[in-house]
Amino acid sequence: MELVLKSIETLFRKSGEATKRTKDVQIINTTGDGFIAIARGTTPSRTAVDFAKLVQKQFEKYVKQTISSVPFRQRVDLRIALHHGTIYKIEIPFKDKTFPLYIGDDLNLLARVINSQTSRRFTFAVTKSFYRRLMLTKKTPIPDEVILDRNRYPEEIEVFRIPDEIPKYKTKKAKPKTQTTS
Repeated sequence: MELVLKSIETLFRKSGEATKRTKDVQIINTTGDGFIAIARGTTPSRTAVDFAKLVQKQFEKYVKQTISSVPFRQRVDLRIALHHGTIYKIEIPFKDKTFPLYIGDDLNLLARVINSQTSRRFTFAVTKSFYRRLMLTKKTPIPDEVILDRNRYPEEIEVFRIPDEIPKYKTKKAKPKTQTTS
């Protein structure tokens, strides 16, 4: 079991190192066996997908490979949920320091998507808002899954897999400035 724990520790460490290299991704919280990260920048959806795919590669290399070599039956799955939304940061004072607390309904929504059948079967699950931003469209295909929980949330959550092909993001070129002299 120690070998399995070491491999997961390596995954977390490598993921943290990757956030330092990109500057547009920040891990804001660990959740026991996972973490929550936020992406910023010019193209946060693409940044999030790139980071998620990097985490997937690291999982394959450091965790899955180790799991297959242990002499007992062990299963560890990677599930990644991606959503575009708003979270709020509150500073909680404690003694002579402050600690960040992140809150918001979008975090709750993300927790529901990470437990979806789509993320369990296909590793990645994305929400409708994320899908639209990623694919640069207002249209969406039929969702892979719809999460309903009428007792707690009135809206349904449409869940999609990440498409195999993602359109290139075209940056807008700045118009050349003209100078007039008199």
